[in-house]
Amino acid sequence: MIRLTERTREKLMLVHGCSMVLLGLALFYIRSTMTNLFFYVFGSAFALLLVAASLLFITGVDWICAMGLGRHQVSKLRGFLFLSTAVAGCSLLLVFFPGATLQMLCYLLAFYALSLSVGKFSFARSWNGSKREQSVMYVLAFVALVFSVCLVGFSSADDRTSLSLVGSYSVFMGLQMLLAMYFLQRQMLRPSGSASRLNLASV
Repeated sequence: MIRLTERTREKLMLVHGCSMVLLGLALFYIRSTMTNLFFYVFGSAFALLLVAASLLFITGVDWICAMGLGRHQVSKLRGFLFLSTAVAGCSLLLVFFPGATLQMLCYLLAFYALSLSVGKFSFARSWNGSKREQSVMYVLAFVALVFSVCLVGFSSADDRTSLSLVGSYSVFMGLQMLLAMYFLQRQMLRPSGSASRLNLASV
């Protein structure tokens, strides 16, 4: 099994975070081009494909980071890895499903956001860093919970609305990952096990 250095994991987290932010911005751009029927249909299909490709990429990064810490850590994180893989696989199925809509993608991401929110709350409770960092973790968990509600409650048959929700969630996930990388660097200055670092990167 491959072993990754701390520097390599940091770079992967940076790529993960930046790719999510760029995905969100790209989705907002696609939404702005939906000015007629052609761009509306083409934009919706392209956005669905783009999100599926991004989720597959992120899942690959998660697996690489987990395997880089050894077989034991992969076993500890198997629930998160299974969730990430399942969501990426379902998003890929939506691409090939004739009746797929962005609203269906919103429902899928809502489940993903809810599951990650539960994990974030659990991680925040066991956080051994500063109280300020723990508070930030609780806030991120709460925001993820809010997103899961919004992705269900405000999604509609109007793809422009759904794109706004997915784009906003993508930007949030990217910024959260970049913040996690910052926390990781702070943790490296204090005695900390590699398992804690990976959990921070994962959620």
